[in-house]
Amino acid sequence: MGVGTVFRDDLRNARRSKIVVGVVGVFTLLSTLIFVSEINIFDDAVRSLFDLTALVAFLFPLFVASLTYLAVAGDRARGSIKYVLGLPNERWEYALGKYLSRGVVAVTAVLGATLVGFVVGEVAFTNGADPERFLTFGLVSSLYALSLTGVFVGLSAMTASRSRAMFAAIGAFFVLVPFWNNLLPVLQVGTVIDFAETLFGITVSEETRLTIAGLSPSTAYLSATAPVFEGAGDQYEVVRAVIGGDTGSLADELWFNLLVLVGWGGGVPLVGYLRFRRAELG
Repeated sequence: MGVGTVFRDDLRNARRSKIVVGVVGVFTLLSTLIFVSEINIFDDAVRSLFDLTALVAFLFPLFVASLTYLAVAGDRARGSIKYVLGLPNERWEYALGKYLSRGVVAVTAVLGATLVGFVVGEVAFTNGADPERFLTFGLVSSLYALSLTGVFVGLSAMTASRSRAMFAAIGAFFVLVPFWNNLLPVLQVGTVIDFAETLFGITVSEETRLTIAGLSPSTAYLSATAPVFEGAGDQYEVVRAVIGGDTGSLADELWFNLLVLVGWGGGVPLVGYLRFRRAELG
């Protein structure tokens, strides 16, 4: 028994789940449509890859949430967790096995989308697809997928019911994506900073604002994809401006972006496990 057993059992159940297959299938279909619909619009597949980057950054968290929010909470709600932990499994082995299995599914989804995009780009686009750029995109997106998996599995470990797990996942998505990326007119991180300045009579520098904005896994992911598009030509200046630009802030540094992704992917599961370790499962 142990981590490997939990991992294999959960992965087997995921493969049999119509919901999991449907979610992965829909995401792959959307990714394919992006490239197919832009064949006659752009000459280079890397331009369509940027549109896929936006899909991954802003909508992929919803797909990951649907795959993971019941990873632990679902077993607790059904009562099956008492059977699993009645076997020679420690709670940390159970939690880690769940994280790894759901992470594999999430990474498979994003790598599958990347592969489909590369094949369509290579076959149908005028200038084909650059293998190095697509490979870099796949690696960074895989780290993002693991980061998101850690967030939602960690939240699942903190909750004991399906409803609480669902609300926690929706809340996390709202905060980490539309709120932190300033996608809403009023409810956004910039507004909170402005309110803090007024309330405490302080001034937050522009560099600090940019650093705070870069602390979300979604914003860190966008900035971390900058190497994918660097040197792709003048037509991609608008792309570079959207994903970061040379502002000179800490949030522009690749190592910082990767550290943010690793921090979310490891920190939230750790907090979730600490809550789960002390939880009453009866």
